[in-house]
Amino acid sequence: MKNKIAQTIAVLILTTLILSSCLYYVKAEDSATKGENSVNNENTNQTSNSVNTLSLNEQKEQVEQELAKAEEQLTYVQEELSESIVQLQEMDDKIREYQKTLDQVNKEYQDLQQKVSESEAQLAEAQEKYDKKSNLLKKRLVAIYKHGETKYLDVLMNSRSIIDFVSKYYAVQRIAEMDAKTIEELKETKTNLEKINNELEEAKAQMKITKIEAEKQTVVLTNTRTVYENQKNSLSESEKQLNAQIETYKKQQEELENLIQYTINGSTYELKYSGGVMIWPTLESSYITSPYGSRLHPIQGVVKNHDGIDIGGKTGDPVYASADGIVIYSQFNTGGYGNMIMIDHGLNAEGVKIVTLYAHGDKLLKNVGDTVKQGDIIMEMGSTGNSTGPHVHFEVRKNGSHVDPKNYLSAN
Repeated sequence: MKNKIAQTIAVLILTTLILSSCLYYVKAEDSATKGENSVNNENTNQTSNSVNTLSLNEQKEQVEQELAKAEEQLTYVQEELSESIVQLQEMDDKIREYQKTLDQVNKEYQDLQQKVSESEAQLAEAQEKYDKKSNLLKKRLVAIYKHGETKYLDVLMNSRSIIDFVSKYYAVQRIAEMDAKTIEELKETKTNLEKINNELEEAKAQMKITKIEAEKQTVVLTNTRTVYENQKNSLSESEKQLNAQIETYKKQQEELENLIQYTINGSTYELKYSGGVMIWPTLESSYITSPYGSRLHPIQGVVKNHDGIDIGGKTGDPVYASADGIVIYSQFNTGGYGNMIMIDHGLNAEGVKIVTLYAHGDKLLKNVGDTVKQGDIIMEMGSTGNSTGPHVHFEVRKNGSHVDPKNYLSAN
């Protein structure tokens, strides 16, 4: 009778054990409320000097004269260029665009290759873990099938004391919990395996498409270059010299833009752009001699959109930091901008990096890494690089792309 009672108690304990192991994995997660950090944007106050009506009229006339000269230069440049050079340069622009597209496609292909390699490594590692746990679980299930549940009862019933019974009870409970955990881990691993495998197949499919696009772009680029070289050889000696000048200038412009992008992307300062109005980057009596988007003619035959504004003045005039930030570039640039400074002002409310650029300085007064405040003198105005007279070339960049600086400067 006592044995039957003991067996009944053992069965009840085992039942409780199984139920508790099943409930072991039911979890509830409390969601935490995230607080938002408030950012106070400070408005920048600036004082402006009063300017009489006569000086404003003089400035207006001077600007109109500068623009008239630019239009005359455009006519002169167009008359100087032969039709052969114009056609050749248009073809050269296409070649550069094809090369840019090809470089981008090749980069995408390399990124996909890297992704495929990483996915294959993850897949192999996940598969190994899955196989290992699966084999262990299979062995456990086979053992349970052979011996049945009475094995657990035998273990409990053969206890020598109540302490030994409790110890074995918790040991059996731990085994059951580990089995249940193994099953859950196997489910998660299998789901992860399927996800990685799907991503791998998508990446491989995209690689095929990208490879075809790269091959197509390569053929177009090669054929266009062949036509270009044949036409270039048919130019007269004077045309060849002018064409070489134009090619050199274009290369310099590409290198300059690459340098600007590299500098901006390489800046890892954690700054916040406070917004508000940027101050005029030089003396208030100065004026814009070449607006944003206007056409420039650095050498014969080249017409290029202006990435910033040119502000005229005298050699030695102060150039101010338009907003708070950190200097990320300060040296002479051989690509045409001469002495150049770039300032990282940080990320705005939309997460866009704001950078300003100041070029053609006579003397640099700040170094890379210097922290500057709005209004600090960062360089002296000059005419270094490709320049026809003292001025400061001022740019505003959003995530590397140039925008009209007037949208950031005060109305004054």
